[in-house]
Amino acid sequence: MQFDMIFILPILAGFISGIFVGAASGTAASLMIPILTVFMGFPLYQSIGTSLFVDCMIGLTAGMVFLKNKNIDIKSSKIRIITGVAGAVVGSQFTAKASQFSLNILIGLFLIITGLNFIINGIRKNVDFVERKINLNFFREHLKESLIIFGLIIGFCSGFFGAGSGAMMAVVMIFILAYDVHTAIGTSLLVMFFIAGAGSIGHFLNSEFILQIALYAGFSAIIGAFLSSSFANRIDEDKLGRFVGLIIFLLGVLMFVKIVLY
Repeated sequence: MQFDMIFILPILAGFISGIFVGAASGTAASLMIPILTVFMGFPLYQSIGTSLFVDCMIGLTAGMVFLKNKNIDIKSSKIRIITGVAGAVVGSQFTAKASQFSLNILIGLFLIITGLNFIINGIRKNVDFVERKINLNFFREHLKESLIIFGLIIGFCSGFFGAGSGAMMAVVMIFILAYDVHTAIGTSLLVMFFIAGAGSIGHFLNSEFILQIALYAGFSAIIGAFLSSSFANRIDEDKLGRFVGLIIFLLGVLMFVKIVLY
């Protein structure tokens, strides 16, 4: 029975994470961490490092699919990869020293509200609303500097929370930097491979990693990510935007489930 739990749960969690994150960006953390900590009894910090590895595999697989379909901005990715990796390595060093309860609540609320808006209004209406209320020209006129700043912040959050950074990066690209949905998701997924990978290595070096689980979940996540990212590249921006909203909303709900279970 114990062997079945160790074998089956990570495979299911990895595959489902690959399906959700590979199509709409996001993170495997909301599913992987509760399963590893609550149902399988692993320590939180090891679960975070393992979850980051799963995000890394999803980012690589889905990122390659989006790249094949020419839905990735290679030029700006280089800056985000460098700054994101640096931030993730630093963030991973603080995980074991911090309480994450309040921040998890705030992140969960943000994801639920954002997801509902995407589902109801689609991406374009939300973008138009933000642009009417907030002047974002400063960030777009200073694109290089904006990429550096947001890359460092998102990378740090990724390493600290065990979240692969995909959702945060996609939201910044769509709302602040004015990218189209497909390019934002594809680019954020490819960048997530490097950022989550750096965070995962940081946790591995701190002995905060579960190798056997990572291999099972990572393999199944690759399959799920390939299937879902292939689907995402075939649908139009409006449908993809609403699907992204559904994923973000569910991730927010899972954040609260995780809090309750803890």
